[in-house]
Amino acid sequence: MTKKTLFYNGQIITVNKNNDIAEAMFVEDTRIMCVGKTVEALRLADKYTEWVDLKGKAVVPGFIDCHIHMAVAGARITNQIDVSKKAGVTSVDDLVNKIKSAGVKVGEWIIASNYSHESLDEKRHLTLEEMNGAAPNNPLLIIHTSGHMSVANSKALEISGLNTGIEGVQKDGTGNPTGLLSETAHFVMLEKAPVLPSGEELILGIEDFCKKLVSKGITSVHDAGGFGTATFRTLQGAKERGVLTCRTYPMLWTLFGKDEQIRTAQNAIKGGFYTGLGDHMLKIGPIKLMADGSAVGGTCATSVPLLHLGEVTPTTFTQEELDDVFVEGHRRGFQLTAHAVGDKAIEMVLNSYEKAMKLYPRKDPRHRIEHCFLCRPDLAERIKALGVIPVPNTGFLAVWGNVFEKYYGDRTEFVMPLKMFRDMEIITPFGSDAMVIEEYEPLFGIAAAMERMDLKSERVIGEGQKIDFLHALKCYTYYGAYASFEEDIKGSIAAGKLADFVVLSDSILNKNPQEIRKIRVEKTFVGGKCVFE
Repeated sequence: MTKKTLFYNGQIITVNKNNDIAEAMFVEDTRIMCVGKTVEALRLADKYTEWVDLKGKAVVPGFIDCHIHMAVAGARITNQIDVSKKAGVTSVDDLVNKIKSAGVKVGEWIIASNYSHESLDEKRHLTLEEMNGAAPNNPLLIIHTSGHMSVANSKALEISGLNTGIEGVQKDGTGNPTGLLSETAHFVMLEKAPVLPSGEELILGIEDFCKKLVSKGITSVHDAGGFGTATFRTLQGAKERGVLTCRTYPMLWTLFGKDEQIRTAQNAIKGGFYTGLGDHMLKIGPIKLMADGSAVGGTCATSVPLLHLGEVTPTTFTQEELDDVFVEGHRRGFQLTAHAVGDKAIEMVLNSYEKAMKLYPRKDPRHRIEHCFLCRPDLAERIKALGVIPVPNTGFLAVWGNVFEKYYGDRTEFVMPLKMFRDMEIITPFGSDAMVIEEYEPLFGIAAAMERMDLKSERVIGEGQKIDFLHALKCYTYYGAYASFEEDIKGSIAAGKLADFVVLSDSILNKNPQEIRKIRVEKTFVGGKCVFE
């Protein structure tokens, strides 16, 4: 017997083209059958139908997080310790003491994660002497939350073979390493240190993180990658085990450096498959390259130096290297995407996309740019003309807005220019970028897009780029489905679509950002099944 449920007396926000607000919805098994007035939904009900009185609460489409490192965020290896502010680390002394008390055997690696020097009272990185004192008998690696830098002690530098001749090894005035590693040097270190979990640890991590995601109302994710082919293999394992409760669209990318990224992309291209292979629960997404560094780490590639630097930071890839991968990937049917934060990196990625599309015309490829952080108006014009999809991470504004002011100054109007994208009718799905950020609730990201306020300093970052609630909601739902070619089956509440939706704890229309952050998810449904209550 089919399962039938009538949801009525609610504020059902459809996110359709007219932004209609319905009062009732009828769900049968995995699909939505009717949305509209209660009398319309009642026509489908029978004696077996379950009635759910929403009591005025809001129902929204299932949130789609278009940039999240699900497998990486869920994984926890045995020698990894949390040094985040939430874990009680607020100063250099706290961090040193946490490492000293790690309880690791002599000679074994100590890996610390979720580190942010900006969250420490001293607002600085640990010195090499402090790290050597904290772990005199162990190689120590402390990974920055941005994913683009780390600090390491002398034993870790020695074991890894990193020397001052490698790009990204910071040196002091005498030419000796300080322990700070960025970009190339950081990724070389990740290849040497034991940071890759086992397949079983990854599957268990995915299972655990999926539970957290659905508790936030997230029903679909675009996994931004991290462990290369191991990520897709373990996602498939999690699906077969029945613990992949979020629909997943993984990007093919590895965090282990430039050369490995190229190999991963080339292997995918040669493999004979392309974007879209799979089903509604797990489907292969785009090929991804990381074109530059970090927004919060201040290592992105810009056309004009950031305020804390005297020179521009180079891109990770040359234009020719980007072209080689992206032109062939496009030709073979892949959606393409790139981590591109600074305007220089964005420009280079657009050059590659434009070249690929001219050489091999293809209908509606929907290539993407992850982050698309510092975007000039002329670049937005090219994005619009090429049909490219920028994927910003609005929660960053609330968490790191004060850092962006320090690095970008008067260019903050071009930092995630959401209103400009909206006014140009550029489809702009949102992503949280968890694991990089701890606050990955979609309602947090929506509130951030509305007010663009740094929650510590209460300063607004880019006043003219605020957007309204309904548009921000569309960016976290319908636009997310569009970015994976799935707008016909999800992303809005409409008859015939998959029954992926969220019941909130209150009505939500006409609420201000502060009130929106207080609203909680009461129930999450994926394919008509309640996966969180």
